[in-house]
Amino acid sequence: MKINDYYVLYTAPKAPYVDSRGRIMIPLRSVSQLLGAKVEYDANAKSAVISMNDRTVQFQTGSRTVMTNGSAVEMDTAPVLVHNSLYIPVSVLAGQLGVHGNYDAENHLYKLTGDDLMQTDIIKLTLEDLEHGAWTMPPRPIVSNNAFMPVSYTYDAANKSFAVRAKNITGADVPEGAADVALYVLTKDSVQFPKPRRMRPAVSKDGFIVEKAVSGSLNEVELVLVKGRLLQAGNS
Repeated sequence: MKINDYYVLYTAPKAPYVDSRGRIMIPLRSVSQLLGAKVEYDANAKSAVISMNDRTVQFQTGSRTVMTNGSAVEMDTAPVLVHNSLYIPVSVLAGQLGVHGNYDAENHLYKLTGDDLMQTDIIKLTLEDLEHGAWTMPPRPIVSNNAFMPVSYTYDAANKSFAVRAKNITGADVPEGAADVALYVLTKDSVQFPKPRRMRPAVSKDGFIVEKAVSGSLNEVELVLVKGRLLQAGNS
């Protein structure tokens, strides 16, 4: 899943997944962080109410009926509980909230775009306002925010680290110093940024690059986000 320039690799308590009907499911607890929506969950009724702009959407665990501003809409899948967290179909949620979304079938990627997304304090103020020049030393201009696409990631429990493998999608060779696959690990109270000074090897056309980040305990991680950028060529 991708929201604006961020690829969403992990959302506690489990990464987004595709259900048996081909729907991408995301945990309710991440909706407010990623979309900036207001979320209310009734544990006893196992129902969720999500509000954004002038729309209110209600999901019920196990039900294919979703209520939007009081009107019923039928889905082809149903919200489910996973590790005591409600997972809902992101495409249905986006459609009912009026968020622009489309599915990239070639890359099996669901994309959400909008100026009002990813506007929570920890993302807007921390990731955006504090990270200028792609967090390089010295700062360098960003040529493209759509240069590398994550294709897989792993979590090493022994070393408490994430590793993401990303593909060069620029259509050309990327010189040394210009690749910037930035891996962000967010917990409830903090964000781990990529190191400003790190190796940025040359990447061939359609080639791959691997970036790692030490996260601490997986139980503490709420989100893992990635940006795949191309920087103005340099050596830092």
